[in-house]
Amino acid sequence: MKLISDTGPIIGLAKIKKLYLLPQFAQEILIPPMVHRELLGKIGPESKEIDESLNSFIKVTDLPQITTEIQGVLIGLGEGERQAIALAYNLADDVLLLMDDRAGREVASKLRIAVTGLVGLLLRAKERGLVPNIGSITEELRDNGYWLSDDIIKAAKKLAGE
Repeated sequence: MKLISDTGPIIGLAKIKKLYLLPQFAQEILIPPMVHRELLGKIGPESKEIDESLNSFIKVTDLPQITTEIQGVLIGLGEGERQAIALAYNLADDVLLLMDDRAGREVASKLRIAVTGLVGLLLRAKERGLVPNIGSITEELRDNGYWLSDDIIKAAKKLAGE
């Protein structure tokens, strides 16, 4: 499986020092050029972990030509989301798109791209025994500046049986 990520989930995982989880879910972790550019712009404490991951297991891949077929549905999205969705759409088979942006997730779903957010990935990590619980991790994310609503945290805890 290939995991294609938008910027936000990578930053979130870096903030809590859990980027090491990504290779547990896919043979390849791919990002498009704009996501790479956005990640290089990070100057907070998470930047070291992001840099190490970019030099280790996160691969920047060339952006495929965005076909006229999907150009129309990508209107209104940020460039990182547009590129991540286009890359996932082009690779099609055995791809999971990691994206928290609601509008981007809706577009991906319309294009029949398998998509999950950071909390969804963390729930999968708990199922596999890779993290002990969801409650403390989601609180740590929020404490480190990653926006998560009370409803999202509550739903995640419920799904995790906490």
